[in-house]
Amino acid sequence: MVVLVSRPLLFKILLLSSTYSVKSFSFVPSIRNIKAHKLLPSIPFSVTRFKGPSYIMDRNHFSSTASSETEDNQNTLPDPSTMRIRAIKDELDKMGVSSNDCFDKDSLCSRLIDARDGKVKSTKGATGPTTSSSSTPTPTSTSKSNSNFDKDEALAQLRSLRVKELRTKCAKNGIRWATMIEKEDLVQALITYEEMAANFSPSGKISPGKVAMIDDVTLEKELKAGITTTPLLLDVFATWCGPCKLMAPQLDDAASDLGDKVRVAKIDSDEYPEWSGKLNVSGLPTIIIFDGNTGKEIQRVEGALMRDDLVKLALSHVK
Repeated sequence: MVVLVSRPLLFKILLLSSTYSVKSFSFVPSIRNIKAHKLLPSIPFSVTRFKGPSYIMDRNHFSSTASSETEDNQNTLPDPSTMRIRAIKDELDKMGVSSNDCFDKDSLCSRLIDARDGKVKSTKGATGPTTSSSSTPTPTSTSKSNSNFDKDEALAQLRSLRVKELRTKCAKNGIRWATMIEKEDLVQALITYEEMAANFSPSGKISPGKVAMIDDVTLEKELKAGITTTPLLLDVFATWCGPCKLMAPQLDDAASDLGDKVRVAKIDSDEYPEWSGKLNVSGLPTIIIFDGNTGKEIQRVEGALMRDDLVKLALSHVK
């Protein structure tokens, strides 16, 4: 079938074309030295010079795969990394996939990719969050739930704070908040962290992957039996002690390696001498490992230890 078209109509058609490959093309004499594919990289038909201002379009030259390519392009979903956070959340909501435990764009993108691939099931009609990666660490130890943690009260307290105060708390606890849009996003990130910390530490003062400076009251709570199964590594030190200062950064690195497997804390022997007496500390620094279930001492080492030795010592008591 052959169709005759005028020159103005031809160029309108050419300018609107954007998806198919060129088979053959011949421009009008005034621009014949310009290659078609540089101006219009994809044209759906072939054009040849005809009499005067008219040209011939042969529909037999249409690409057989053109329509399927167009449908594929229309059905291609946008790359999550180029989407706005709100758009990602909206798409997850439409798919019935929870994003409540995703606190930054990276974790949202990961959740959306998994959802599109069918790796995350819809949570419509189900309770509890879906399982996926997030920016806030989740404990893997078998700690018992801390009955002393009042989630409703903690939520009310967090919601009473200003956004600036919530961001400060997030930064202090190592929670990335830069991509959190709503105030409630900050609240949910913090409540998840606090609940995790409460289950990890009976006093709520020790966080996974960090060394906590504790007092006598906190130590007493941490040694309470039957609340957690996570061992406690305690560093009894003094500010004037040279080996204690030497070991301090090593202890920080070891705590980061141990994560949620072991609670790591330190107590100043000069500020709390009664505990030094209770624990029979005769040299500084003294590293003591306490059983998570019973709160009783199971091993001690006197003198400074390096990172690898501290990790090895602590992991030897992880069940």
